[in-house]
Amino acid sequence: MADKSIRVRVGGVYIRDGRILLVRHQKAGRTYWLLPGGGCEFGEDLAGALERELREEAGLKTRTGRLLFVNESIPPDGHRHVLNLAFLGEVLEGEARLAERDGVLAEVAWVEKAGVAGLLFFPNFKAELLRQWDSGFTLAPLSLGNLWED
Repeated sequence: MADKSIRVRVGGVYIRDGRILLVRHQKAGRTYWLLPGGGCEFGEDLAGALERELREEAGLKTRTGRLLFVNESIPPDGHRHVLNLAFLGEVLEGEARLAERDGVLAEVAWVEKAGVAGLLFFPNFKAELLRQWDSGFTLAPLSLGNLWED
């Protein structure tokens, strides 16, 4: 029987010297990119979850800013439901490095804006990320709906 709970995942947009911090995952035979972050634990606020995840994944002390966009990932068979929230953030201390070796997280990297277009994202929020980046992250938060892709 499928788990009928909704997983809340927070991700952060961190820009430094014209580059964005991304993480590369290797899972179920495929490689893709995500915003750094992870699951929110019961009783943990969203900003606290994101800041904890950045310490764990990338060894960074960060501050969470405003909400940029939201999307869901719900497959047609309904076996899972993930609510993704992307926040603008600021790196306060540290140098990005792969700090967590969990078998899924394969790389932490600063990627130039021009390089983002050629990367594979799951879920694929790339167009909204670039739209926000082009605006200087001044646009109102947006719900992108269900972005599930096989």
